[in-house]
Amino acid sequence: MPVYNVEPYLRDCLASLLPQLPPVGVEVILLDDASTDGSLRLCSEICLQSHPQVRLMRHASNAGLSAARNTMLGAARGDYIWFVDSDDEVMPGAVARLRSILDCNTPDLLLCDFRKLDKNVQSFVGPANLMSTDREALVRGIFASRRMHSWSKIARRELWSDDLRFPVGRCFEDMATTPFLALRARSFYYCPEPWIRYRVRADSITGIMSRTRGRFDDSKNRDVATALTGFVAAARGPLPNLSDETLYCIAQFWAKEFTKLCWRLLSARFGRDRWADLRAKARDYRGLMEERAPMPFAVLNQLHLRRGKPGRWVILGLCLFFSRSETRARGSPPRSA
Repeated sequence: MPVYNVEPYLRDCLASLLPQLPPVGVEVILLDDASTDGSLRLCSEICLQSHPQVRLMRHASNAGLSAARNTMLGAARGDYIWFVDSDDEVMPGAVARLRSILDCNTPDLLLCDFRKLDKNVQSFVGPANLMSTDREALVRGIFASRRMHSWSKIARRELWSDDLRFPVGRCFEDMATTPFLALRARSFYYCPEPWIRYRVRADSITGIMSRTRGRFDDSKNRDVATALTGFVAAARGPLPNLSDETLYCIAQFWAKEFTKLCWRLLSARFGRDRWADLRAKARDYRGLMEERAPMPFAVLNQLHLRRGKPGRWVILGLCLFFSRSETRARGSPPRSA
């Protein structure tokens, strides 16, 4: 559990988790990433009073969420790793349910749902309540749901080898790791029950990106656009014959991120920047995302129409028109590089 300036949420988070711990078999690692509020003090107080398997670690200076998680990965001793955000809560009975599944099935990766704004949210599209060794179904189901967060995935510690770590200094670190983690899993189990209560915060990264008027954060949006560099090529190793359905789900994931990015760009900068500059920026991001998708967005949009997805076809089509080059928009051949 990484901790950084979450004092208003931390007590509830720990109160939701610590009473669920069995006498043996589970360790809890808290890492304070140089908080400037009372988070460290609260962690210290609770650790002294709670389960002996709770460990408190510290960073001398703030290094960010990725670095905090990487430090804890190196310190963890359990057979499985579950990242829990310190501003969320663990649902009642989640630890016991997790333990019962692992005792009976021992999958490499276990997935759960979560609760947000009093509604259960599905984190995976695929077979449920059974052990599966269909690695492609795992990859397809994660991309189809578009739920990349680490806190709805519990993985064998061995999957987190030294060459797979969270990217330090970048946002959307879950997106950059979860699909690669899935490629390493030889088996999985999806439990369609909410084990995490996700709390919406206005000062979270996603909250800031969606609510900050007039500001389009190029750094954070570029982290989204480049998060899965090399994934399609990496998938061809364990999955040399990806099905059309899986390729469609991966491409649609990228197309959805692209349309969201276009909306953020227009809602933040329309009327403030030149129209040509907005189109050029959208075109740049489109290139970054198409490079990481398994097919061009124009080809994907044709598939939307053939599959009877008119809503997707219209939205993506508008974003493709918005991101077209000026020469092509006038019917001229594209400029050479």
